[in-house]
Amino acid sequence: MRLPALLPLLLAIAPAHADEVRCLTGGDGDRIHLAWKLPEAGAGNERVSYVRYAGKTQWLRLTLLSQDSTEMAEGRPWQFDSVWLEHLDGTVNGRYLISTQGARIYGFDYVHARSGRQTAFHEDIGATTDNGCQWP
Repeated sequence: MRLPALLPLLLAIAPAHADEVRCLTGGDGDRIHLAWKLPEAGAGNERVSYVRYAGKTQWLRLTLLSQDSTEMAEGRPWQFDSVWLEHLDGTVNGRYLISTQGARIYGFDYVHARSGRQTAFHEDIGATTDNGCQWP
């Protein structure tokens, strides 16, 4: 009997977690902006995430390739270094190298699959709004 009472609470919590987004800016002159949906578990325990570039409507699907963790100091959040593959039209278009500790992003780099060109991003807290990312 307690489950029906908890159901509205669980439904209210779940969408907020699934749609948690970080705003990032980078590239030459900080002219490239993207929104990154924090990772979630997908079908079959596959870890998935998404990015969307400013001015685009399509979210690009990312899948976790690898992840390492390091305890930086006792009692502090662990650092996670992960590699995510970007999928576009059924092929891997590039990869994201992401370093996080707690809620902070310390590294976020994109490497294009064909050219090998690397683009560094940094968290753009000023672009964060209640409705996602908003850039000038």
